[in-house]
Order: sequence, then structure tokens, then C-alpha cells
Amino acid sequence: MPLKATSVRLDYETLKRVGQMAEAMDRPRAWLMAEAIKQYVAREEWFIHEVENGVKAADEGHLIDHADIKAKWETRRAAQMD
Repeated sequence: MPLKATSVRLDYETLKRVGQMAEAMDRPRAWLMAEAIKQYVAREEWFIHEVENGVKAADEGHLIDHADIKAKWETRRAAQMD
């Protein structure tokens, strides 16, 4: 069953900026807001999933020593400076 759309309340300045962006993109303001929300939700879902994976890996003992990671990044940084 499809969900009913809901309204979003924005302050005047943000709504004005969204309108300007929508006009520049030749898209309706509602389309731009829907796209922004979709992208935000996708990014936050990804982040939550990755944090859960990290916690699970840590709980299972799959950890890397801090000194090993630090050495790896220092080697990379040194290589980029050459």
C-alpha cells in the first residue's frame, strides 16, 4: 500500500534557496526536495549499515592494532610527498 506524502516545513530563506536551485535546474521545487530527501536517506542508511558492520566486526574480534594503521598511513603520506 503506497504511503501518503506529507508536507515539509522550511524556513523562508531555505525555501527561497531551494526555489532558486529548482529554477536553475529547470525542475519543480517539489522534485528537488524529494531528490534531496532520497539522497539524504540513502546516505544515512549506508552510514548506519557501515557502523553496524564495524561494531559486529569488533565484537567478533576483527580489530587492527592502532600502531599498524598509523604506520600504514604514514607510509602512504611519505610516498605522496616524494
